[in-house]
Amino acid sequence: MSQTEIISHDPSTGKELWRGKAGNVDAAVDRARRAWPEWAAKPLANRIELCRRFANEVRAASDKLAELISKETGKPLWESRTEVEAVINKVDISVSAYAERTGQKKLEGAMSATAAVRHKPHGVMVVLGPYNFPAHLPNGHIIPALIAGNTVIFKPSEKTPAVGELLMQCFNKAGISAAVAQFLPGGPDEGKALVAHRGVDGVLFTGSAQAGIAINKKLATNPGKILALEMGGNNPIVVTDTPLVNDAAILIVRSAFTSAGQRCTAARRLIVVESMYDAIVAEVKRLADRLIVGDPFAEPFALIGERKVCSLIGQSLGNAPRDRAFVGHPHHKTALGAHKFSHCTCSSPRSHWCPQSRNCWKSLYPVPCQWSS
Repeated sequence: MSQTEIISHDPSTGKELWRGKAGNVDAAVDRARRAWPEWAAKPLANRIELCRRFANEVRAASDKLAELISKETGKPLWESRTEVEAVINKVDISVSAYAERTGQKKLEGAMSATAAVRHKPHGVMVVLGPYNFPAHLPNGHIIPALIAGNTVIFKPSEKTPAVGELLMQCFNKAGISAAVAQFLPGGPDEGKALVAHRGVDGVLFTGSAQAGIAINKKLATNPGKILALEMGGNNPIVVTDTPLVNDAAILIVRSAFTSAGQRCTAARRLIVVESMYDAIVAEVKRLADRLIVGDPFAEPFALIGERKVCSLIGQSLGNAPRDRAFVGHPHHKTALGAHKFSHCTCSSPRSHWCPQSRNCWKSLYPVPCQWSS
């Protein structure tokens, strides 16, 4: 496993935000296994109450958490605030879902036999979190796992360890011990070690399709280890004949650029009937040209919360052939269908291609439907 330091930076300023050593996987798993029996033995009502206290801790630290999310990911503050609200709301959602799906049943069978259905916790759950929603998405795994009586080891993305640490501190302040809800910083090596560890009973992953497929292959011969995969999509928007060209273009731009397109629900392919092509592309270009790029804490809110951006939206769409309208680096592969939209974080002028790798756009987040004058 890696012994290197994990360091995160504010993508808007380059300022260092967090530094620490990668965690010890074996020690974390052993600690979680020893804590599991006591946690699983707690009455369900007690576990739910502790999770509700966690929601209150997040509520009390909401401004701090939202600001940290914006600093570490580069997303605008307005979006970070909505993420914090989602973290809080997930507790009640998970409590209701648990009640709906885990009711115990007792049935009378033939010859005085009795059949019963009960639900039991799995054991030690590993949560591998993404960078785009560093609090909300892992929390969507952590809360249900804790309510069900599992212990959790959370390894956040190496790009967002500060948010992961603060999130787990809220669990610990709520009365859930650091052995039951553990924070484990690390990179790919720690993630692979957690997935393969014999003491882990489940892996709950949110991230890229490539990483998810690799995890699935690794655990394919181990059906006793529960696996949940939440991965990216390649979603199309289909535009047929409509007189509402502006409305259609707004929906396209919102879907393509909210969170810089870094949502599993974001549109990446645009399929347009021939009769609508010119009108739709022209209107999408007009709106895309007016996207506000700025500091995550700027007023008015920026569409993309990062200062170092090179964008070829207007230039590329305007001169594109009918079968392909590129926006951004030709290697990015973050297409909106045949019409490709992407952003990168290099310092190149707008008129030049980005010299960085195809992953350099990752820390950019736009605000939906927010136009410059």
